[in-house]
Amino acid sequence: MIARWQTQRLMHLLSVRRGVNLTGARQVGKSTLAKLLHLPNTRAWTLDDDLAFSAAKNDPSSFVKHKQGETLIIDEIQKVPSLLNAIKIVLDNDNSKGQYLLTGSANLQFAKTVKDSLAGRLGVVRLRPLTLGEINGKKPLFLERAFIKDFQSSYVSMDKRDVIHEAFLGGYPEPREFDTGDRLDWFKRYLNDLLNKDIRDITEIRKINVLSDIAEWIFAHTSQFFSINELACKASISKETVLNYIEAIKAMYLYDEIPAWSKSDYSKLGKRTKYVAADSGMVANILGWVEENVYLDESKNGKLVETWVYNQLAAIVDLSNDYKISHYRDNKKREIDFLIERQDGAILGVEVKSGTVGKDDFNHLKWFMSNLAKGEFVGIVLYSGERSLQFGENLYAVPLSALGA
Repeated sequence: MIARWQTQRLMHLLSVRRGVNLTGARQVGKSTLAKLLHLPNTRAWTLDDDLAFSAAKNDPSSFVKHKQGETLIIDEIQKVPSLLNAIKIVLDNDNSKGQYLLTGSANLQFAKTVKDSLAGRLGVVRLRPLTLGEINGKKPLFLERAFIKDFQSSYVSMDKRDVIHEAFLGGYPEPREFDTGDRLDWFKRYLNDLLNKDIRDITEIRKINVLSDIAEWIFAHTSQFFSINELACKASISKETVLNYIEAIKAMYLYDEIPAWSKSDYSKLGKRTKYVAADSGMVANILGWVEENVYLDESKNGKLVETWVYNQLAAIVDLSNDYKISHYRDNKKREIDFLIERQDGAILGVEVKSGTVGKDDFNHLKWFMSNLAKGEFVGIVLYSGERSLQFGENLYAVPLSALGA
């Protein structure tokens, strides 16, 4: 059984908060993680069960009652949003810690039928698809080590083909064990079920074919910028409708939005966010890509590997409030794939190369360090190789395999 990085944070929040919402995409391991927690007294329901669903729907107040000292686990909470109001009433009258562990495969703040998100009453933990570090049984120390420039001289070798293969596998536990054909079929069925069934739990969207086209558009443009107006034109729907559909897809944890970095909060206005798929395997398989073709196509392998890197970094960022992630792009065409800002203002700049690395790959990192970084700055280029190399003061080439070391 693979140990999940979020386990410790989840246990901590259950000890200090009245309840916790464990959220994330379907099939990433939320239910499995909940079952493996060492909680002294639990009772569990899943709303995928027709009988439990009916009971919850007909009598929410009775369904959420629990004994003193008991943790009630409710799986797929978004299926019966009325339970949230019933839980709110319980929590408002009882300050005991760890009363509820709610799991759900949709972000409840997007659901039109949810009137109260229980903000302030529940801790929130997002479980993402598996990372390379979790698969390798390693601790989530990459960012901590990168900020202090603690890089090993060499790492386990992952050449370009290895990295692309890992990106094709993605982080959903089940399809990682399949061969190419079965994995492709799994992802196709997964997305179909998500859009045709689960999306109805939180939205009133009925044009599933359009929703599917928009999801594939986002996957095809992962880690890139695209025009909402262009997408609206191609989909033959209004910009407002496109934005609603995009929000629904985001609510199912199929992609993230990375904000633009700026010197100050007010200067962020008008700067474009970057859309990145929440799993590289989803991108490669839904788009029907072939590994050998992607290996030869710089455009495809570049955005696929960048997506895979984001999937690794975001999982670490989620573990605490110490970091936030953004991207940089200006009108001079200077871009940095990811900027990780620590709470004290120190910044880690991350560029991603699917192949080898050269001195020119550090140009934008150097410029940012000299012109915009007010405090401590470390710049790294992640590349396919096995050796860590220094390319100037606070600038390093680091193997992609370091993300799982």
